[in-house]
Amino acid sequence: MQIPSSNTLIVTGSGVAGSVASLFTLSLLDSRGSGKNRPLCITFGAPLIGDKKLQQAISHSSTWNSCFINVVSHKDPLPSLFITNQTSSYMPFGTFLLISDAGSTSSENPDLILELLVAIGSTQDVQTQGFQSVEYGKIVESLYRKVIHTELSARDENISLSDSLLASIKLQLLALELTPLIQNNSILTRMKKLEDKFITLRKTSFDPSKKLNGLKKDMAQLEWYKKETKNEGVGYYDSFRNMCSQWDLDVIGFRKNLTRYWKKMVEEADMKPQKDGAQFRTRWLYAGTNYRRMVEPSIIAQYYRNKGQDYVNNKRSAHLKKLQGWFDEANRGTIESFDNTSKHNVESILTLDSCFWAHVEEALIACKELKELETEEANNKLVEFEKYVYESLKNYEVSAEIFLPKSS
Repeated sequence: MQIPSSNTLIVTGSGVAGSVASLFTLSLLDSRGSGKNRPLCITFGAPLIGDKKLQQAISHSSTWNSCFINVVSHKDPLPSLFITNQTSSYMPFGTFLLISDAGSTSSENPDLILELLVAIGSTQDVQTQGFQSVEYGKIVESLYRKVIHTELSARDENISLSDSLLASIKLQLLALELTPLIQNNSILTRMKKLEDKFITLRKTSFDPSKKLNGLKKDMAQLEWYKKETKNEGVGYYDSFRNMCSQWDLDVIGFRKNLTRYWKKMVEEADMKPQKDGAQFRTRWLYAGTNYRRMVEPSIIAQYYRNKGQDYVNNKRSAHLKKLQGWFDEANRGTIESFDNTSKHNVESILTLDSCFWAHVEEALIACKELKELETEEANNKLVEFEKYVYESLKNYEVSAEIFLPKSS
């Protein structure tokens, strides 16, 4: 079925059909992206369909997460059918509207929702009572007709307002007719911790734009370091490898800040749904590539200073491999390269292959091996290195710094 992307689509279903509706909506979001006319999925009494990883992937895209509204009655055993405790492999996502005859409550906190679903499930005996049919149509009508007012007061239920968060949780339990749990301090404490954690995560959510602006000064410091070491005739790779000045020590701090940021950035991109993740990667590709080319040589220098070998296979960080992969993917099949360097601007570029110095170090190791004991393996390494350097020079892919007097 062809659905025009310009139309707003509402997908709905009750019970197991609600789970199917959620899966269909995920498929639509993946194929259409999270543009202006994204679908809205409303389920009624649907069983949970995904694990923690699916929940995290959807929650990492606030746009996707907002596309799911799940309505659950406290009389409906189906949503709690596959979860028996808080360590369930199933996790909710989206917004949940939990309803009873006494009232209703809503939440986007997946851990708290799971706790409430477990609590609701504990009040039901499916084996004795069977699956009771819940008329969600009447529930929706009732919600529609209700005037916003508060029937429960903290004073009437002896709820102290000294802790507003705890009071809120107690009111949620009252709204779901789970009054006995209000006296259970262990459950209340656990729910409060879950809500505290959720609120803290919201407040400290990763904002790549804001954080990157703060880290520009670290990149500027590395640019300055690169310029100064070039003036010294040594180049920033060899300067950091030799570790002879305070400048070199300062680089460690700048590098640490930048690496922490980009590790988090890569993690965020990986957690996003496929299409959103691709857009995210494209947006930050240029900055990520500059970071990789500026910072990775210092990581390589430290590794070989400590007598390491075969950096690319033994030591290279996963986030650097990811950034490299995104760059290669962006350039695959394009006529004009992302870099488009030429002999006119080679003076100002960073060496395009951020692992260039690892290849240099491996060639130096091979030279030593060849002097001590001539082996075919060492000879082949040097032949391959010669070809690699020649191609890099021919394509203007290396910085002029490699020709400095004190360069390796």
